[in-house]
Amino acid sequence: MTRLARLVFCALALSAASAGLLAPGSSAAQDRAPEQAAAAYRRAVSHRRAGQLEEAAAAAEEAIRLRPSHAAAHFTLGAVRRQQNRLEDALVAFRRVAELEPQSQEAQAMLGAVLARLNRCEEALVPLQRAGARSARDAASWGNLGACLRRLRRVEEAIHAYEQALVQIPDEPDLLNNYAVALRQAGRPEEAIAALEGAMARHPDSPDVHLNLAIAYRSIQRYPEASREYEAWYRLVPAPSDPGPLFDLGFCYEQTNRRDDAVRIYRVYPGLVSGRDAQ
Repeated sequence: MTRLARLVFCALALSAASAGLLAPGSSAAQDRAPEQAAAAYRRAVSHRRAGQLEEAAAAAEEAIRLRPSHAAAHFTLGAVRRQQNRLEDALVAFRRVAELEPQSQEAQAMLGAVLARLNRCEEALVPLQRAGARSARDAASWGNLGACLRRLRRVEEAIHAYEQALVQIPDEPDLLNNYAVALRQAGRPEEAIAALEGAMARHPDSPDVHLNLAIAYRSIQRYPEASREYEAWYRLVPAPSDPGPLFDLGFCYEQTNRRDDAVRIYRVYPGLVSGRDAQ
């Protein structure tokens, strides 16, 4: 059974210097009311900090109407729409920031992150690669790049991207988990197990880590260890939406002569038996 690991996302802030820059080729004469636009932008930031997202969006849109070249207002609007899960609207806003400030690492990072959230991984690669190239410390972009590359089955490149992210945040459980999944998919299960055991030491109650560790053990026929990790996952997720791992647990029980335990698991979800005699 293959399980897609979660993507890692990070909220980024536009630099203070970027907030006052005009787009190349524009001029103050093109802006209708710079002072009013600045005031509207400050309101947008204040509303967003207070969690008043609709008010923040309205103020950012007002700033943009008054000053179309206001990159920070476009960025704030994109960030608000992303928080609201209005990803297509966020994408429009971040594309505009990237047009206004093509050298902005933050704009590329957020553009790539939103495209990744939309599962448009091919499109996400270029902005994420640009963001990573401009800042080796941008763990979020490296993590998102790894996730997209893995979904595109470019596993060795994904491993490299995850390793760049882990330099910055070596204890991040989701990142370690995703890295281990890529290692396993690349046929490196022992390395995957080492990474997952490291994640487990820091985050013993992570269902995803237990599950992927179980899968890695099962892939090299270490059935007792796989059973242990499937059991830990099941304790943390007693009513799984996907019962597939329970079938895998039953299989591991059978491989270790724990027939009664296998029958017990198969009876939880009778459809898992698939022709087996569980009586």
